[in-house]
Amino acid sequence: MTDLYTRIGAWVRPTARRQMRDFAVLGAAGQVEAGLSLAATAVLVRLTGATAAGEVLLAQSMAAVWALLWDARLGDTAQRFVPVQDAGAAGAGTWLFARLLRVDAVIGLAGAAAGITLATAAGRTGLSPPVPAALLLLALAYQGATSSRGTSAAGFAIAGRLEMLGRLRIGLAVVGCAATLTALVLGGPVAYLAAQVSVAAVATVWLAVLARRAVTAALGPAPREPQRVPAGLRRFAVTTSAATSLSLASDNGILTLAGLLGGPALVTYLKIAAAPGRLFLSTVSTVTAQLYPRLVAAAVRGDTAAVRRDVLRASLPLAVLGAAAAGLALPLTRPALALVYGPAYVTLTAATLVLLAAGCLRGTVVWAKVLPLAVGRPGVRLLAVAVDGVLVAAALLFALHLAGGPPAVTLAYALGSLTVAGLVAAGWFALLRPLVGLS
Repeated sequence: MTDLYTRIGAWVRPTARRQMRDFAVLGAAGQVEAGLSLAATAVLVRLTGATAAGEVLLAQSMAAVWALLWDARLGDTAQRFVPVQDAGAAGAGTWLFARLLRVDAVIGLAGAAAGITLATAAGRTGLSPPVPAALLLLALAYQGATSSRGTSAAGFAIAGRLEMLGRLRIGLAVVGCAATLTALVLGGPVAYLAAQVSVAAVATVWLAVLARRAVTAALGPAPREPQRVPAGLRRFAVTTSAATSLSLASDNGILTLAGLLGGPALVTYLKIAAAPGRLFLSTVSTVTAQLYPRLVAAAVRGDTAAVRRDVLRASLPLAVLGAAAAGLALPLTRPALALVYGPAYVTLTAATLVLLAAGCLRGTVVWAKVLPLAVGRPGVRLLAVAVDGVLVAAALLFALHLAGGPPAVTLAYALGSLTVAGLVAAGWFALLRPLVGLS
């Protein structure tokens, strides 16, 4: 075990310069991805209107909800168990990573194919979806094409190549946005989603190949003979996958529920109002990519003080950054909404600011995504995410019952989301000491 601690420590104790470089590049990647996604949504709304844009967004959300049921999402499992597997034999970690990557891709593609088959069969029997069938089928194909990306990203983290991952993400985001917007202008919403599928398929294969090469370079070639899977991996994988699915349901499930109960226009309003909050969270989420391997190493050593220290040290600057982002947004949100989406959407100013505040609160405990996994308590995250998802869904249902048109529903939902975010942040800080004590 001493050798295991040494090897993990070598991966997770980079120099301060490298840490800052990784954070800067990953943060830039998150901002570019979120910013270009926001820009694509703005162009979609400008060109097609709130209802047609809402149909595209609803189709994407419905496909994402379907993916919640079958996508394996083995990235967290790879980061937790590949280092352990590598301690057993030279290259054994590479073997495990390659196996997890293959399993993730096969399950993802099979799930997408099943969804396309069911949607097609439903259309032939007259059970038409609430959006054009072509949009839904393309959105399902996109989910299948991107299903293994999380595991590929984990490979870069395992190999200590987070900077490389960030640069790749930036390049892929720029190329993908240019291709999809060109398709939107030339061919409309169907061409827009078709371009997304094509670009995503090529990018996913490329990332998988590069991730496999990076892990091989770091851990050595995989042995030819099959290796024994570490004890507890399957249970960990099922639990973390379920937790990630429930976490993602907070976004896509809410949009799907809003579209089914409130119509496509409400989906567009919610998407616009939530964009700055998502942009902030995507930026600070890069912290988890750096924290996770460090927390795993400390937990394996039994150094609970180091785990608690790293978490609390991350929370303070995240809180300061959140306060700064919220303060900066106060005078800029209204003119930004008018400039990007049009004067009709300035009614979303208050809702946008409230949802940004909720995102800033969640950002202070962004480490909650990985802390329970690092200390071997994935069930805690699963339970917390389930409660969070139920509360957020309740906030939307209450908003739909209480308010009238899409702007009023969006504001009521934003206030409910802010309340839930405050409860979630307080809950994770309360859980920190007993959770780390269990490790």
